[in-house]
Amino acid sequence: MHNRFGAKDAVLFALIAAVGIGVWLAMVQEDRRWSEVRAIRQTLENHTRQLSEIQRGLDATGAPAGSTVPVQPRLIDDSWARPGVAIERPPAWGFAHDPRSEPDFAEGGTLTEMLEGVPPRLTPYTHNDLFYSRIVNETVCESLAMYDAQTLEYRAWLAEAWQMDPEGLWLRVKIRDEARFSDGKPVTADDVRYTVMEHVFNPEIEAQAARAEMSAISDVQIIAPKVVEFRFREKLFLNKQAALRNSILPAHFYRQFTPKRINESTGLVMGSGPWKFASLDPAAQWTPPNPVELVRNEHYWGVRPPIERLRFTLIRDPVARLTEFENGSADIVRGMVDQYEKCASDPAFVEKHTILAWTNMRSGYTFIGWNCGLRAGKPTPFSDRRVRQAMTLLLDRARINRDFFAGVARVATGPFPPGQADPRIQPWPVDETRARALLRDAGWEDRDGDGRMENASGDLFRFEILIVAGNTFSEKLAQYLRDRCAAVGIECVQRATDWASLESIRDARDFDAISMSWSWSNPESDPYQVFHSSQISGQGDNWIQWSNPAADALIEQARRTIDAGVRRELWHQLHALLHEEQPYTFLLETPWIRFVSKRIRNVHTYPVGLHRWEMYIPSAMQ
Repeated sequence: MHNRFGAKDAVLFALIAAVGIGVWLAMVQEDRRWSEVRAIRQTLENHTRQLSEIQRGLDATGAPAGSTVPVQPRLIDDSWARPGVAIERPPAWGFAHDPRSEPDFAEGGTLTEMLEGVPPRLTPYTHNDLFYSRIVNETVCESLAMYDAQTLEYRAWLAEAWQMDPEGLWLRVKIRDEARFSDGKPVTADDVRYTVMEHVFNPEIEAQAARAEMSAISDVQIIAPKVVEFRFREKLFLNKQAALRNSILPAHFYRQFTPKRINESTGLVMGSGPWKFASLDPAAQWTPPNPVELVRNEHYWGVRPPIERLRFTLIRDPVARLTEFENGSADIVRGMVDQYEKCASDPAFVEKHTILAWTNMRSGYTFIGWNCGLRAGKPTPFSDRRVRQAMTLLLDRARINRDFFAGVARVATGPFPPGQADPRIQPWPVDETRARALLRDAGWEDRDGDGRMENASGDLFRFEILIVAGNTFSEKLAQYLRDRCAAVGIECVQRATDWASLESIRDARDFDAISMSWSWSNPESDPYQVFHSSQISGQGDNWIQWSNPAADALIEQARRTIDAGVRRELWHQLHALLHEEQPYTFLLETPWIRFVSKRIRNVHTYPVGLHRWEMYIPSAMQ
């Protein structure tokens, strides 16, 4: 048999060679394309850095960085001001750590924060909780001033300057000429007046909590298109805060809606911040529990943040939330305490994520609130101070910190931030014997030897503890509370609800006890809306219906006191009264715990919390 290389073999060989050459050429072309893509990306990053340098120069001087052209100083026109009264002109807000100097700085990308709950409404002022604040305040909506990230001193924001009446009865504000809402329309004095007088103070709009916060304001007067003056009912230490620290709404947008439509809305949100909702169509507004999508406000008047989009998603279950975070579904997530311990000791987790735990002005405290009033027309057992004291004496809060909070918190004695609290007040001890005696004095004891407490009418001591489903700490706390109550013959039943239902339950005062937490929002906390008896009715935040004339008087007097030292002593007296009355069992002062993906850069912890404005994502990680 002879081997012959015929015509068919030649054709086949030629085809194979052609295919091989074609594959090789394609590979060469693909390599060239990737080289071109890398070159384009590098060019874009270089341009981004150059533009950032130019912007940084403009932010600082009004001229490009490195420019040799003399900068004409901006003429300051103080004709808006009242004569003879000092003008406060604090520094404008800016980056505490400027990301634009970082070698891998880039603009763009989406930052996703995963929340453990979501508010039923995001329409401004119709809801008040920490999730609303994290989503809307200082992202979509802005106030006239804000706190410096590091010093907690006022920084000018929508405002350029202001004057405070030496007697504390008025505040005149000059609004920045360049301030714009997300539709490009200017922020004016009319918008400021609308926000307070027509929106928050409108009794038909469900904004009770905000009305309490701004109750010191009696009027807002338009002096000029960019000048507004707040008038106050009386001299209060928080007058400036009430005027400067609330989000300003666009009158031209919200005036088109009736109060009923505003109350029924869930996502009518428009502001002047660096991000905005993609759609302002009422028919397409955000509804819970859908993710919240914010896009860059291209009309933003201030320092442009690097991140293009913010996304907020919801997973209530903490285990599922952490799993999704580790899988890359989010960049920032609140860590639970048990997760903090586990993740901090996991080298693989630490390699990919940053673990943060720190106390800031937005930290707060956990508590059990006892309903001191009526539920369904009948008083709860906790209307008696002795019963509330007994419940606190039953709980080992140091153990709660150690076993449920990894020991990173500290036992609380009251509602105030560290600089406002009275350090002389010590936590109630654990004392079951004293607790039983107080319960007996209040009429609760085991009268028939069955191990269960009852009153003189034979009613068993049975109550519900309301918690938010999926909150690991609250679930553990409820189990511990049940065990401690059972030890003295009290039946405690856990009642779990979701965030969407919680508001209506609280507003109806339909609970016996509630496990919650409060977050501070200012360096000095005002207890009015939580503990003053006027906040029991309507949608006020005195859900526990605690009424105490002495506490009301101290709150009112302290709020009228401008001298910080004298006011501190009044807060200390209120602290002592709350400690004695125990309308809350104050559990723990808690730090913030956050897990952050390392693809997010320029992340810093501050006394004000975290600053998303400063964060960026390198191009290769977008």
